[in-house]
Amino acid sequence: MFRQTVAVLMLLTAAGCSSMAPGKLADVQTLSDRPRAGNVYLLRGFIGIFSTGIDHLGEELNADGVRAKVYQDDQWHELADTIAQRYAGQANPEPVVLIGHSYGADDVIRISRELEAKNVKVDLLVTIDPVTPPDVPKNVVKCVNIYRPNGLTDMLPFFRGIPLKADSPELANVINVNIRTDPRGLMDWDTDHFNIEKKPKVHAVVLDQVNQTCPDRQIWAALPRMKAQPTATPVMASAELTSETVSTGKEHASALHPTTQPQKLSQNSAAPGLDGP
Repeated sequence: MFRQTVAVLMLLTAAGCSSMAPGKLADVQTLSDRPRAGNVYLLRGFIGIFSTGIDHLGEELNADGVRAKVYQDDQWHELADTIAQRYAGQANPEPVVLIGHSYGADDVIRISRELEAKNVKVDLLVTIDPVTPPDVPKNVVKCVNIYRPNGLTDMLPFFRGIPLKADSPELANVINVNIRTDPRGLMDWDTDHFNIEKKPKVHAVVLDQVNQTCPDRQIWAALPRMKAQPTATPVMASAELTSETVSTGKEHASALHPTTQPQKLSQNSAAPGLDGP
């Protein structure tokens, strides 16, 4: 039994070696040289072994014209400090996007909280199956949480995905997407905590949200410039993404349907700041 356990651990380590390399903090910058404006920083889960999908997602984002860099979850504090240093005092920085899986999802929220203390805005926060997350702070303009609940076992902080809450009751910037109930069929029969970040349907939703936040550079250049904004204005309610089923990476919609968690909102009320299907 001991030999079998060691063999399994060795196989898992070998499979995850390519995803265990730390990201380069020197790659953190306020400007992007890619076709789309903005920078995306992605965090793998625990030591990277089970988050190879984050690496693939980073490759897809780069191929889609967005500058994306991948980091280990234990780099979160250094990454937060570096982003804060680079973006501090910037009047019109390009969009900042943070994406994470599992413990990496928890840590991108922690990065956001560190950035809040430094008056740095996070334009988009995407979490995939967070396990022990803090609340989402008010400097996050929009947070999309994609998760798979497991029922009673969610009481234990292992291998689960749970909904997020906003930092304060009046804040409405969190969208919880339960893939078990999402009408687009985001959950495959074999989806679990260890492969949810690898699923093409999940990637399609993330790519859509990033592309909404990181516009084409010509569009970005035409946008009016404003003074620095130390915190973001809440723009939407806690909600679940609903629209027609995502069929390919290029056919994904982003309509939103308000729910009552954590805010008490009418089921018929419209979520502001969003395009329809």
